[in-house]
Formats: sequence, C-alpha cells, structure tokens
Amino acid sequence: MTEFSKTASAEDIWSPDGSRVPDTIYLGTSTWAFPGWKGLVYQRPYKSQRDFTANSLGEYASIPWFRTVCIDSFFYNPPKPETLRHYAGLVPESFRWVSKVWERLTIATYPKHPRYGANAGRANPDFLNVTLLKEQVLRAYDDPAVMARTGPLVFQFAPFSERTMRYGEFIERLADFLRQLPHDFQFAVEVRNAELLKAGYFQALNEARVAHCFNHWNSMIPLHHQMRAAAEAGGLTADFYIARLLTPLGTSYQNAEELFEPYDRVQAPNAQMRSDALRLIRRALSTGKRAFVTANNKAEGNSPLTMVSIGRLIVEDTLHEVTPSS
Repeated sequence: MTEFSKTASAEDIWSPDGSRVPDTIYLGTSTWAFPGWKGLVYQRPYKSQRDFTANSLGEYASIPWFRTVCIDSFFYNPPKPETLRHYAGLVPESFRWVSKVWERLTIATYPKHPRYGANAGRANPDFLNVTLLKEQVLRAYDDPAVMARTGPLVFQFAPFSERTMRYGEFIERLADFLRQLPHDFQFAVEVRNAELLKAGYFQALNEARVAHCFNHWNSMIPLHHQMRAAAEAGGLTADFYIARLLTPLGTSYQNAEELFEPYDRVQAPNAQMRSDALRLIRRALSTGKRAFVTANNKAEGNSPLTMVSIGRLIVEDTLHEVTPSS
C-alpha cells in the first residue's frame, strides 16, 4: 500500500488539481480554525484570533480540494441562525457542510463528567426527542441560503454497554425516531459499537433512507469491515455516503491529541484508512451517489494534508478510469 502512504506536500494544498475531483465528492476536515494550519492552509492576515475564528472558513472554502467541513461545535450546543447565516456568507453555494447534531439528543445517560453538571450520571429525558430536534436544531436552518449549503446532519452515539441499554432496545428506539424525521434534510447515524452493525440496524436506517456514517475511530472496526457489514445486510438506500476519519484504531482521542498536537504536519500516514476511504468513494461514483469524507487532525496529525492526499488518490484513480489504454 505504498501509494496510500504517500502524503501530499504543503504546495499541493492550493493546487488547481483539486477541481479535478468529481463534483459529487465532498472532501474536507473536522472544523477549520487551527493555529497550526497558519502558513499551510491559511495565508491571509487576520486582525486577531477572534477574526481568524470567525472568518477563516471563507479562506478554507476557497481551496479547490475542500468542498465540505464538519461543524463539530454543534455537538455541544445547537446552532444559532445567525451563525449559520454568517457561515453561508463565507462559502460558495456549491459548498456543503456536515453538521453534528446536539448531543442532548443522542446521550441516553449523561456521562459522569464535570461538564454535565447536575445531569452527570443521570438518564437523559430528551434522548431521541424529535420535537426538540425540530425546535432547537432544525429551525436554525430555515434560511434558504443556509439550506442551500447544508449537507448531512450526523447523529453521533457514544459507545455503550448493554448495562446502559440493550442493543435491541436501542435499535427499536432509533428506528422509531428515524421514522419521524423530516424529509427535507439528509441524516446519518454514527454508532461506535460494532455489535450494532446487524440487519436490524441497517433496516432501521434504510426504512428512513438515513445513511450509516462510516467512522474510523479508536475501538470501532475498520471502515472496510463496516462496509462489508452494510453489504451483507443488503446495502444502504440513502442517496449519499458519508465517512468521518477520526482517530487511529486502538488509539484514544486523548492519546491522539497528545501524539499529534499542534497539528501542523502528518505524523502517521494510515494507508489502510486512506485505501478504505477511496473504496467508499469508488462505490459512490459507481452508484451515482454523493460522498462526504472528512478527517480529524487526530487521524494522522494534520487533516488538510490527509484529505489532500486522499484527493490526489481520487484524481489519479479517476484519470486512470477515463484514460484509454491504447
């Protein structure tokens, strides 16, 4: 897998070759305002850190490779309409962001962590509350300019044991929730328990035409194993694919953070992860579906270079497909 280990250079980030990626493929990173990317992704002067945080998305979105970004901050607090309108004004209409959905909807029992305050350790009465989703999350996307730039919304579920909830019960509750979702958004479900990747789980997704979010994360099975599980269950009916490249397998989020900060370079190219991402993209191209693939800095050390490296694989793959052998 030597070709999959090759990492793009800093000069490749602004290469016009990014425009050669097929229009239905959306590559990007998980969030964007990292100081370690200055001089690599960001060349413009910014008046202050506040200016950089507020407006650097515009420079990011001008890079040909990057047609999406995952807005992770919406996991911790629901989006504000004015924030989404501001983002919409920074990016072209062809751009599609991926939104993580507020964790208050996806936590069954609050972890015993200080940031949850008095709720720590308690059951969450708003778990899979579709009314709360519509009123506190989806309403923020009402503006036509915002909707035009909105890609998939991802429900991220932390790993859990059957002491917290039986897997069968989780799938039943998830299926009921998904059936109530409005049809004017694209939704995806990210689970981090491989035990859930059975026929019942994929049936619940397919009945609602919701995507499985393939995720490369710590204790999850590899992406190609997730793809096999979906195929063995009969495939996916959603009209898009999505993958999030998060951490090396077997490496916790905290350890990856310690390994890779300040995220200014790729330190551990992951050939299998890149190969699997390309496999999913090939599947999207062969079926006429869109694909969204984003990477976290904690996947390899620097997500822009991870994604440009994958982008180069796509361009080379596409050119190979269309170049006559004679």
